[in-house]
Amino acid sequence: MNRFRYNSIFLFILILTLLPFGSFANAAEKTATPVKENYYFVYNSAKVDSKDLAAIKLYMAKFKNTNNISFDAKGYATAPKLYDALKAYQKKVGGKVAGVQIFGLASDVPSFTYTHKMKFFLGNAEWNGVEENKNDKFVSDFLYSNFKNDSKYLKDVSVYGIVQEKLPISVIPEWPVSRLPLTKGEIAKYIGNYDTYRMQTKGKSVPTVVLSAPVEFQKGLDTAQDDIAFFMNRLKENKEFSLFQNTDQRIYYKDLAVNLAKENKTGVMDLVVGSRGDSGGASLKKENMKYFFDRKSVAGLNANYYTAFLWNFDAAVGLDGNSVVHDGLLKGKMINPIAHTVPMFGRGVFNYLWLHIPTPEGETGDDWNDYVAVDKEHLEWDNPFFFVYKYYEAIGSGKTRLQSFFEADVAYATLTVANKNTSRFYGFNAMYSANSFENLFSMHYLGLADY
Repeated sequence: MNRFRYNSIFLFILILTLLPFGSFANAAEKTATPVKENYYFVYNSAKVDSKDLAAIKLYMAKFKNTNNISFDAKGYATAPKLYDALKAYQKKVGGKVAGVQIFGLASDVPSFTYTHKMKFFLGNAEWNGVEENKNDKFVSDFLYSNFKNDSKYLKDVSVYGIVQEKLPISVIPEWPVSRLPLTKGEIAKYIGNYDTYRMQTKGKSVPTVVLSAPVEFQKGLDTAQDDIAFFMNRLKENKEFSLFQNTDQRIYYKDLAVNLAKENKTGVMDLVVGSRGDSGGASLKKENMKYFFDRKSVAGLNANYYTAFLWNFDAAVGLDGNSVVHDGLLKGKMINPIAHTVPMFGRGVFNYLWLHIPTPEGETGDDWNDYVAVDKEHLEWDNPFFFVYKYYEAIGSGKTRLQSFFEADVAYATLTVANKNTSRFYGFNAMYSANSFENLFSMHYLGLADY
């Protein structure tokens, strides 16, 4: 009996010796339940009715792979205070953050304030190069995308404060942020619309429809530098990009209002609008706004649902109830628009660059220059189209719209920080990364996170 016990112990020790190191640890890792990340759903209990709150709870319940945290912002008057409260709660519960979903206007759940102050130009003996708007303050939810910052630096943020004053403000997003800019009595209906849209588009290829009203034409170019439609067509046709291979892409430059109404009647679409408009809508020209897509017309675009990517104009300035975005979400069938809250100057938005080229055949000398269509390398020269490219690259790989927006944001922010002290010459020397910082604070995903 003792000999049997001794032999058993010896055999067990021998097996342990011969087993690969870490076998038990690996087995434990395989069977361990993954730790869920925290998703924050932020609302103001004083700015929702019973139907809104019930719809929010049902919507939250559809997130199966996260710890869903309902957070009441009622007691927080400013974004820095709300930021600190969220940050403290996250420290208490631990783990990672999956995302932040906000319900309400900026007056319901506060947004950060942003001021336009930047040193875009290097300056000279007569002027220090600092460009500043002392009259307006803009809003941004961008800083809710990480908890690395000290809130004392997060009031009236500016590019000048980040770059020239070297304030310790991190602009690299760590999770997606989305806001549904609707208020009491408006939220439940939209959540229902979003669920219906999801059911209607499940498993279907949705066409991309682009309406473009470019204005930045240059001598020697037939293509406007700020023409997003031209750039998106190159994303499809140019072999270096090769996106939209399984998606129908339809582009319009004329009769934009008529063609938009026609497309809305045709079916669901992913709408892209490039314009120098404002919160009232998209216009054909820079001055004397002549809208082809405005607060009145979005109410009539109700035949089918459509997502929106509103590029180059501050369609959501203020994150309040006075914009084409708000009316599209409330009165029309607009779903999850991407839009700006800060006016976009368009600086650095180039479809072509004047660059050195190889000497043409039959010619002499090596000082030949010509307009060259931007490629992937050129996009990294602080070109805002870099964000558009990265967004559609993620879409093309099968990511959701919000995840694609987030990944493009991270890539654009990382590039911007790397270039923050880089001066470029495009006819004159300038710090184009200053505009990239401002674009980061400007671009918003305005709707609901994908469950």
